[in-house]
Amino acid sequence: MEEKVRSNSEGGESSAQQDNDNGEQSDYEDAAENLEEEEQMEMDEDNDSLEQEREIERVAAEYAEQEREIERVAEEYAEQEREIERMAEAEAAEEAWIERQVDAAAERTQQRIANAEQAQELDRVDYDIAIPSQHSYLDMALTRVEGYNYWLEGHHVNLYIIPLDVIVIPGQSLPLRIRQSTLQFAMVRALLDTNQKTFGAVYLPAERETLVLDRSWSQIGVTVQIVEVSDETPNEIVLKCKGRQRFKTISTQRRTPILHAKVKILADHIPDRLYDPLGKLRDSFKLSSHPTWLYKSHDVYTIVGVIKEEIARYSPLIKVNVAPVQPDMFSYWLISAMPFKFNQRAEMLRENNLVVRLKSQLDHIKELNQFDYCCQLCGKDIINSSRLVSMSADGSFFVNPQGFAFELITAYSVQHAIADGVPTTQDSWFPGYAWSYLKCLRCDSFLGWKFTAVVEETQPRIFYGIQRKVVRVLRHSEVEPEPEEDITDINFGRDRIIYDADGNYPRYI
Repeated sequence: MEEKVRSNSEGGESSAQQDNDNGEQSDYEDAAENLEEEEQMEMDEDNDSLEQEREIERVAAEYAEQEREIERVAEEYAEQEREIERMAEAEAAEEAWIERQVDAAAERTQQRIANAEQAQELDRVDYDIAIPSQHSYLDMALTRVEGYNYWLEGHHVNLYIIPLDVIVIPGQSLPLRIRQSTLQFAMVRALLDTNQKTFGAVYLPAERETLVLDRSWSQIGVTVQIVEVSDETPNEIVLKCKGRQRFKTISTQRRTPILHAKVKILADHIPDRLYDPLGKLRDSFKLSSHPTWLYKSHDVYTIVGVIKEEIARYSPLIKVNVAPVQPDMFSYWLISAMPFKFNQRAEMLRENNLVVRLKSQLDHIKELNQFDYCCQLCGKDIINSSRLVSMSADGSFFVNPQGFAFELITAYSVQHAIADGVPTTQDSWFPGYAWSYLKCLRCDSFLGWKFTAVVEETQPRIFYGIQRKVVRVLRHSEVEPEPEEDITDINFGRDRIIYDADGNYPRYI
């Protein structure tokens, strides 16, 4: 019994101990579970924080992408706006170009009408254009030189050579005032002392010239006949000369300070209607299978007729009725009378075949209405090609009191140029007209002269003489458009104009 009680007592103690152990185990497990739960909660919180950070980064990336998309769209929109502006500018420029073309066409139409009206007026009162060729402004007692040297084609001649900065053309009058201080003085003095009547003239630009030339052009010259001379003044020789025959320089020899040259006389190859095979076909063209235009295209008289018709259509104020009748001399007259480019004139003078030369001149005349004559320095247009007028019968070579020779383009109106100084008739190259200086409105450079009639009945009332060497030829599309108001022929009336050290370009005081 005691053992049973003891056993129960031990069993109870064991059970209680077990319960205690179980309770401690349970508390430990609960604590572990709580710790795990807390750790899990912390992990969950960390995961949530990480997820939130990732979400924030994702949202930020999406926002950045949206901003980049907005910037791209804005850039595309800006580019579209720029493209629209460019298109608008292009349309405006095209409209302005069309408007300018319409205005230019209207102006050319009005100008042709004005040309025709002025041509009719000039026909009613005819200025004698033979007067300027007499060069009465030289105002000296000149002695007539009789005789005329003429050489056959291919003949070799030894000549005194006088270089000039103008292109001398056969048939043209050439006035010269040779000062003692110049190199030409010794040449002319030697020429007169040996009683020679003819010398050779070649083009040689002065050092002040800015135009670059082919040296081969100076190999072609023109024999010049002395028509009248005055050497009464010891410091100056005055000559009236005439261009005669073309030549090619074979060799030169300088005998200080005189230049001699051996030259070969050139002549124009004119097809002979009697002996030329094409002429024979032309005479019997009814029996030939060749078309009529083929004969006419090689007939110099037919080409001359077409050129005269083209000039009358191009500018009715250029008087072809004063031109020489002979086809070869007519071609030389064209070189002087028409405003061809410098290189064109030089090539025409070099050409020996008359048919080729006349055809070339006809082609250039047909293109003249596409060009303007602009200031060499600034490029501003000065003369419209349709406003030319003939004011001298055999060329526009003139010489000033200082001895400098000028070759003029004469026109009845100019633009972007202003007259300067009080008009005067002293030493006027055109008797019956008073002259004043003319300068470029943009760059103030010296262009030439304005001539104003002093007799009421004289027509034209006003015309202009522009130096050939101070203008360049540009197509209408190459001429700079005029943004400001067009001012033409304003006389500011400066007090005095003097020449610079070279004697050719005035400066104002």
